[in-house]
Amino acid sequence: MSTDMEATTVTSDDLDSKTTTTTTTAATVESKTAFKKEKKKEKTDEYLLARFQGDGVRYKAKMIGVDDVPEPRGDKMSQDSMMKLKGMAVAARSQGKHKQRIWVNISISGIKIIDEKTGVIEHEHAVNKISFIARDVTDNRAFGYVYGAEGQHQFFAIKTAQQAEPLVIDLKDLFQLIFNMKTKDSQDPEHDKPEDAVVKNGGDALLKVV
Repeated sequence: MSTDMEATTVTSDDLDSKTTTTTTTAATVESKTAFKKEKKKEKTDEYLLARFQGDGVRYKAKMIGVDDVPEPRGDKMSQDSMMKLKGMAVAARSQGKHKQRIWVNISISGIKIIDEKTGVIEHEHAVNKISFIARDVTDNRAFGYVYGAEGQHQFFAIKTAQQAEPLVIDLKDLFQLIFNMKTKDSQDPEHDKPEDAVVKNGGDALLKVV
């Protein structure tokens, strides 16, 4: 009888110890997770400049198509264009034609669409002429953007190999970086304003595209 009582006491203490350890471990994991999330949010201009300078970053994707659009921006316009291009791609596939495999390269110079097989740059788009970015509301692996000068806008629809969100976030970060750089330049008393005039044409749009 005494032995049973002692065994029960030991088991109870052991459970208490395990419970305390589990609670401590859970708290530690939660703390580390919170730290990682906080650290992930911190994107300084220096970090982004290093990320996008030179060749920048690239994503594997397929070209859905290109469509002439009437406006520089618009959710409905972009979604309608996306659905139109997807429909055309489906029709083309029924005839044995497949989407072009591409790399989407993002750097300080803008967006480059590169043919995966040949390495040829199919399209090269400066940031200040990209006026709108749209996610496909029906497909988390598709997005598009509007590019062009006044009266010559085109919607480029792209299907990413993975979810499109990381690519869209990179574009948003790139636009924010360039906006910050231009803001700093404009505050520099030695800044040559006439040279900056062309770049500013697309300045106001940079923070509205996402």
